Amino acid sequence: MDLNRQAIQFGRWKALGGIVTLSLLAAGATFAQAPSGPITAAPSQAAPAPAPAPNPIPLPPPRTTILGAWKFDPDDSDDPSKRRKESQDSNGGYGGGRGRVGGGYPGGGHGGYGGRRGGGESDDERQKMRELFTPARSITLSMTGAEVDLVDDRDRKRAFMTDGRKLKKSKDANYQEIAAKFEGNRLVTDEKDPRGNKMSRTFELSSDGRQLYETLHMTSGRSNTPVVIRYVYDIPMQTVAQSKQ
Repeated sequence: MDLNRQAIQFGRWKALGGIVTLSLLAAGATFAQAPSGPITAAPSQAAPAPAPAPNPIPLPPPRTTILGAWKFDPDDSDDPSKRRKESQDSNGGYGGGRGRVGGGYPGGGHGGYGGRRGGGESDDERQKMRELFTPARSITLSMTGAEVDLVDDRDRKRAFMTDGRKLKKSKDANYQEIAAKFEGNRLVTDEKDPRGNKMSRTFELSSDGRQLYETLHMTSGRSNTPVVIRYVYDIPMQTVAQSKQ
């Protein structure tokens, strides 16, 4: 009995010793695999750089005269039909009525701007009134001596004579001589509309020198209600690009 108990006790101690040995071996292996020195975190990847902001559209250099090439700006220009209605409602004056120009001309064939007391208008007058209220998409103003020439994209030429000379009557529908004068930096014409009523146009720079204003002053209807219509022109982008070179 004593021998059996000793054998059992010896076996327990032997098994326990084996477990301790295996534990020590495992710990040594783990220690051997660990890198030496302090543990550092993996370097983080840098965030991608933000995309560059788009380059703003450069503003054209301001001009000091009305001369040069200009492109029509429908968004800043008056709508002739709205201006006529507003003038009738407010008895003349300037203000509002801006928006994209389009859709026929005010007045139609029944009175309209300074209509005849005797009735309607001829087909030629009606066509010229349409042209008057359909501004050119691009114009170029140049000056030679006392003559200021306006040429548009429809191959029409208007010669504004500022020296009081006698005007020549042209049979060419695309050429017309018009009396005009300078009032400071503004060019002011003295002419008649297609129906023979007195009218004038004023060409002047905006306060920042980057737009051209063409303002029509005329009358509407039998009561000769004043009507003021403004067309706005911008400096073409092609001209801006050339000025940067």
